[in-house]
Formats: sequence, C-alpha cells, structure tokens
Amino acid sequence: MTPFFSIIIPVYRSGPFLRDCLDSVRNQTMTDWECICINDGSPDGSGAILDEYARKDARFTAIHQDNRGVSAARNAGLSRARGTWTAFVDGDDSVEPDMLACLHDAALRTPEAALHCYGISKDFHTGSRLIRTETTLPSRDQYIPAEETGAFLRYLLTSLDMESACNKLFRTELLEKNGLRFNASAVVFEDFQFVLDYFSACAPGISLVKRAFYHYQAREEENGAAKRSRFNLVQDIDTLVAKFLAWTDALAIPREDASAVRSYILQKTNVIFHALRQQPYASRKQVFRDFLSSGLAARKAELRLCGPYFHLVCRLLAARRYRMAHLLLKTRHL
Repeated sequence: MTPFFSIIIPVYRSGPFLRDCLDSVRNQTMTDWECICINDGSPDGSGAILDEYARKDARFTAIHQDNRGVSAARNAGLSRARGTWTAFVDGDDSVEPDMLACLHDAALRTPEAALHCYGISKDFHTGSRLIRTETTLPSRDQYIPAEETGAFLRYLLTSLDMESACNKLFRTELLEKNGLRFNASAVVFEDFQFVLDYFSACAPGISLVKRAFYHYQAREEENGAAKRSRFNLVQDIDTLVAKFLAWTDALAIPREDASAVRSYILQKTNVIFHALRQQPYASRKQVFRDFLSSGLAARKAELRLCGPYFHLVCRLLAARRYRMAHLLLKTRHL
C-alpha cells in the first residue's frame, strides 16, 4: 500500500539529537507514512540506532552507505520513496507531532497545490547560550496559484526560507517525472538548487501553512567560510545564480520587485568575498580566477549590483594584481 508521506532523513554525526529526531517522526498523530533513513557513513554509532528503529517499527527503513554527503544521502532516499508526498528532515532536527496531520489536511484542502511550505524555528547553540528564531508564514493558511508566483516573489524570497528543502512538501510524482535530484557535487546551497529545479520544472501552485512545524538545530562546528573556501565555492554559486535567473526570467515579476531579484543575487555572490576575507592570500588566488571566468562578475555588473569599488577589484583581478585585490578585500566589503 502506498503511504501518503515519505520522510527522508540523511544521518551523519547526528549524535544526541538523532533519537529526538526519530521519535518526533514516530510520534506523529497521523500514521500513514514511511521514513527512509540513510546512514551516510556516520562514525558515531548512528547506524545502529537506525537499525534499532527499523526493527521496532516497519515504517522505518535504514540504508547504509559510505560517506558521500547529504545530497547523495537524500538522493538514495528519493530512489526508495513511495509516498504521494515527500518531506526532508535532517538527522539532528525534529518536527511537531501534528505536522503530517496538518499537511495532510492542507493537501486535501488544496489539491491543485504541488508544493506545501511551512515555518521553521531555529535554535543556535553558542557555548552555553541558546538563541531561538522563528520563521512563520502568513497569519492564515494561503494558496498561491502558479500563475501568480511572480507577484509574490518578494514575499517568497524574504519570508519563506526559500533556500531550505526541509520546510517544504514535494509531490513525489513530479520529482520522479522530472528526474529531480540534489546536486551531489555542490557543497553550498544544494537545497536551494533543488528547490529552484522543482520550481522551474513543475511550476507549482504553492500552499502556505502558517505553523512552524520544523525545528532546526544549529551547532557550532567548523567555520562555514573556512569550509567553503576549500571547495569550488564559485562554481556552486554560479550554478545557483544561473538557475535562479532562469526561474525568475520565466515569471511575470512586477517592475517594483525587480530590485528584490537583484538584491538576492548580490547577497549570494557576496558570499564568495565574505568567505575569502577570512583566508590568507595563497588561498584566494584560484578563487579570484574562478570568479572572473565563471560569468558571475559579468552578471553582477550587468544587473547593476555593484559600485566603483567592485569594478576596481575586477580590474585588478583581470590584470592579475591578485595581491592588491587581496588587500582591498581585507579592508572592505563589496
């Protein structure tokens, strides 16, 4: 029998949060679901915990693979998903006990919707301090027809946690029909690339559910900028911006909202430079070259996202004056 929901949980070093995560799924008030858990080569005993839950509850499935990253783990789950709808939960996060019941009601209430979005609460653990933020959607549940997406673009970009796959419910049939998978080679913004692929391929009507069902745990780990600098940050962001522009170009965006598109691209491209500000000169040189050859610099200038300071940096990079560009970046933000 086909379950109504498939929940995909990639697991890597989820530590003390994993049982809370799995219990939050097992304790759902709606029972028509399957949970596909992927042990992505976790060295901390998480695999044994997944096997335990799979033995005790047939709705849980445990998959074990070598460490290949969160995107590859999610893709392994997608290849096994049988539910009408697919949701993603990370192994150190949790969900409200009535999440699936409420989303089931939303799916029946708006059968034309191909995407359901809901709020997220985020817990940031910094030493002994806990900082909690919450993103909720409108004061009431709302449906946005596909043809009106452009009119709501500013709201979607600023209020929806667009970059996350974990506060969204995807129609499994559309994922399979369009061959949609996560980009396993990406290190940053892999969620947002997947969401943009879904928007572009499926042009979904969007159901907004006002509750914050998803609880995200942000842990102190390796500095994000340092991690990004070791990988092809420019390529990931170039791919993201290209997909974002392809999607927004197809929408009927009100003129007054065009600035929201430019601002969003500016925010993403500047991630490169903010990451580089923390790195020594030797680590920056190849990234400088990648940036110039990627087309991001041209896009940024074409969309009028930059001032004379940015153009000066680009001229220095084009002239291979990398050390001078390095010094400018140490003292200024773009």
